[in-house]
Amino acid sequence: MVDLVLKIIIHKEMAQIFWLVVLIVTIVMMIKAKSKIVEGQQLADSLSGGEKIIIWILCLLNPILSGAIFYYGWKKKLPVKAKQANTISLWAALLELILGVSIFFLSNPK
Repeated sequence: MVDLVLKIIIHKEMAQIFWLVVLIVTIVMMIKAKSKIVEGQQLADSLSGGEKIIIWILCLLNPILSGAIFYYGWKKKLPVKAKQANTISLWAALLELILGVSIFFLSNPK
């Protein structure tokens, strides 16, 4: 019984550390891209291929938080990237919802 409780506690702590790492990577990426722009200017650049891949990965891990950080962090200086990141996060959330509902219905025999 004690082993089971310890495993659950360790599992929860590892999950919290995982989400913290996702949050930190998201914030660092947002700040790094934003800091390259001079104050008061806007860039209409699109996301590069590498940025899209990283944003997809981060949004699949936590779509709502990552999407919000990218969108609200970039919307003044990088409006095109902000909109693209927001779209990616919405698609990631939709994919997770569809997957979750599918797993729920497929795993519950009637």
